[in-house]
Parts: sequence; structure tokens; C-alpha cells
Amino acid sequence: NERSITPADCNTIERDAGVALDLVNKHRRDGYVFGLFRVADAHELRTGNSSVLYLTLDVLETECSVLSRRYWESCEYSDTYPMDFGQCKIITHTSQLLKRPQLYGFNCTLSPVPPDLLECKDCPVKIEVLEVTEQHKNIAAKALKKFNNEGNLTNYFNVDKVEKILK
Repeated sequence: NERSITPADCNTIERDAGVALDLVNKHRRDGYVFGLFRVADAHELRTGNSSVLYLTLDVLETECSVLSRRYWESCEYSDTYPMDFGQCKIITHTSQLLKRPQLYGFNCTLSPVPPDLLECKDCPVKIEVLEVTEQHKNIAAKALKKFNNEGNLTNYFNVDKVEKILK
């Protein structure tokens, strides 16, 4: 069999990239669901009954926590406060027998949006992202304790992690 890496098919790559991004989001345990901004690069290696897809995707964080397990297309992007942006390099393997891609590996790097690039037309003040401190965790725990005490729920909730603090 001849093996060669070729540029991926432009007609199907966006769908394949979306599926690959959903696989990445399923494997993540904290943070926010990555949404697809654009496909920066895509190549495919076909060998016999399978193919390997090499993707470089530009991504934006959505408002959905990865714990929600929602698909990236069902999540909204914030227009009020800054979300991180970045790039994911993803490798998927698809066997022609199973016809479903499997995540082989990924590496994502994110950066916060620089404050001078943020624009919020309807915001009366500038929004600032703060570093999460122990004090913020305690405030969240107190708020959730009050919610548990005042709610008529059969289950109680506990703060697992504070992801982001906005001022």
C-alpha cells in the first residue's frame, strides 16, 4: 500500500473538524467547551482500511462548562466578558469498518484575549478577569451553602472548582 499525507478534502473537513473537536471536549475535565473558529490546517493519511486525520484548529471558549458534556455547536459565545482563544492540534483515526473517528491525541494551547482588544458596547464598566484565590472559593462555597439551605431540593450541591472570576 502506498502511504502519503495529502491535504484533506475541503468539502468534508469542517464536519470532520467539528466531530474531532467534540471528541477533544469529551476528554477534557475542566474549563469551557471549545468551539470551532476555523480550520487552520488539515491533512489526511490513508492506509488500507483506515485513515488518520491531522488537524490544526483555531478555537474559542464557549459559555458551556466541559462538565455539561454539550456539543460545541449547541454552546453560545459570550459577548459580555472575555473568553480564551487558542489552537488545538488533533489527530484522529478512523477505521473504515467502524466508520467512527477515534481520538488518537490532542494538544491545545489557550491565551486570554488581551484586555485592550475587549469591547463591550453595553457594559457600563470595563470587565476584568481576576486570578482565582482561596477567598473566591470561600465566597462561592458560602453562596452555594445558602442556595442549598433555602432550596427545597432533595440533593445538595458542593463547589468542585471555581473556573473564572470576573470583576
